[in-house]
Parts: sequence; structure tokens; C-alpha cells
Amino acid sequence: MDDFTVLAIGNEALAMLGAQAVAQVDEGTDIAATLFRVGPTTLAQVLTAHPWACTLAQPRLTRLADPPGNGFRYAYAMPAGLLGPPRRALASPLPGAPSIGRWRIVGEELHTDAEEVYADVQREPPLEAWPPHLRAFARAALAADLALTVTGSGNDAQFWTQRAWGSGDQSLLQQARRVEAQQHTPAAMEDWPLLAARFGG
Repeated sequence: MDDFTVLAIGNEALAMLGAQAVAQVDEGTDIAATLFRVGPTTLAQVLTAHPWACTLAQPRLTRLADPPGNGFRYAYAMPAGLLGPPRRALASPLPGAPSIGRWRIVGEELHTDAEEVYADVQREPPLEAWPPHLRAFARAALAADLALTVTGSGNDAQFWTQRAWGSGDQSLLQQARRVEAQQHTPAAMEDWPLLAARFGG
């Protein structure tokens, strides 16, 4: 996770907890150390909790020179910054293109017999691409994971956890999902393997 993203959203979360902002990654404070230990994992969970439009991409994969030697004809390099394995591998970027039937992820490579590969993936977006509804959910989720260190209060941690990840109308995850559904077509989200939220949302 990009340090600037962790710092920016982390400081928003710290402000909600009444704490002083962190100036930089290596400033040497306990709060900074906790933020950069916890923040990347929390924000990755936020980004993979739903197929947010700002995370979706379909890059053409670069074929590597050497064959994989495991029964497949070709090896392709996976792009950097992915938030998990591809949902699908396709032979074409055109709408309605069929999925490639046989492929396997091995380390940072995709192995297949297809001569050209496009992959449906989720990628970490730059901070400026995070929409307001996703950023609101992210700072609440990060506040939940920072609360015990910052305020020492289990009640604060429980409040922000429920606010971020809960299943009711006040859940920022549920609110953000509704905004996405209103802004984007259902086809963009079809069959996406969602990460189960902490409360089964």
C-alpha cells in the first residue's frame, strides 16, 4: 500500500479519534509506528471488500521469453499493485470475450496456453482516485483498528468497527456499496468474488 495513501487516510482516522496527525513514516512516534504497521493491511481489506470501480482494470499481460515448463506453453508477468489474483483471464479485451479455460497463477506469473492474455483484476488506486464514499469507509475502518492504541478504549474500537463494517443502515461499507450500485452498471460487478466483511455484510 502506498505510504502517502496510508498517511493521508490515517491522519483522517486519527483526527476522528482526537489524536495528533502523523507527519511522516519515520517520525519515531508510537502512533506513527502503529499506523504504518496496521494501515496497509486495513486499507487492503477495505479495497477488497467490494469491486470498487476505481480499483477495476483489465490490463494486457506481458508474455515472458521463457516457457514455464509445467505443461503450459506460455508464462505472463502479473502487473504490480494487484489486490489479489485475477478474477478472469481472457483472450481479448472486447465486451463479451470468452474466458480462457486453463490458466494458473505461479508466484508473480500467469501460466496458460493462450497466445494473448487480458486479466480482470483489482489494483490499488492512487489516493486522488478514491471516491468520497470509499474514503469515508476507509477512515472509519482504520479508526477502528487504531482506537485501542490511540484512546485505550475498547468502546471506541467497537463503535468504529460497527460504523465501518456493520450490516445496518449506519454501516459505511453498506452505504458505499449502495453508492457504487447507483453509479455503475451491475455488469461491472457480475460474479466478483467478494471478501466477506467482518459482520457478513
